Amino acid sequence: MASHYITVLALDLGNVLVKVDHMRFCRRLADLTGLPPATIHAQVFESDLEFGYDTGRLTSQEFHRRVMDRFGVTLPFSQFSCWWNDIFEPMEGMAELVGRLAARYPLYLLSNTNALHFAYIRKNYAFLDLFQSLVLSFEVGSRKPEAAIYQILIARTGRPASQCLYVDDKLPFVVAAREQGLTSWQFTSPAEFIRCLKQHGLY
Repeated sequence: MASHYITVLALDLGNVLVKVDHMRFCRRLADLTGLPPATIHAQVFESDLEFGYDTGRLTSQEFHRRVMDRFGVTLPFSQFSCWWNDIFEPMEGMAELVGRLAARYPLYLLSNTNALHFAYIRKNYAFLDLFQSLVLSFEVGSRKPEAAIYQILIARTGRPASQCLYVDDKLPFVVAAREQGLTSWQFTSPAEFIRCLKQHGLY
């Protein structure tokens, strides 16, 4: 697509703007339960639990209680929250890049996330203030790759879908975005993202 047609940028959060390591949480819960970390991952991050929490159907307290019930263990909510949130690290160079892009283009965030994670990110990563709108799965009741969440993003931009460049690290979500008319690209590294921006005449 010709570069001048891109007028809006939309970014994923996890493993685009910040690094995410779900296994850090899984290893801690594995120590408590005696189960393998891979089992914890499957039963939390690949299950109805995460779907319910990511789409706002479960509150943080309900999610905590259901995880405890699923594994038959007890962990105070405050400690659970610390473990749950201790999975993020800065993505080198992205905060600075977002600052430069925000000075030139409207920025939007599109993320599958939950209340605890996003409260932590909001508190610790100031670059979120540079985004014009945050489309968060737990607030809108839909998550990628469902069509609804992409349509919410498109509506919020007020621009034709093809004028929005959407960047996500997960290929199925990139493909789903294209199916909704968005121009989309798979994130692999900050350097490759800059290359993508240059290809579109945006950097």
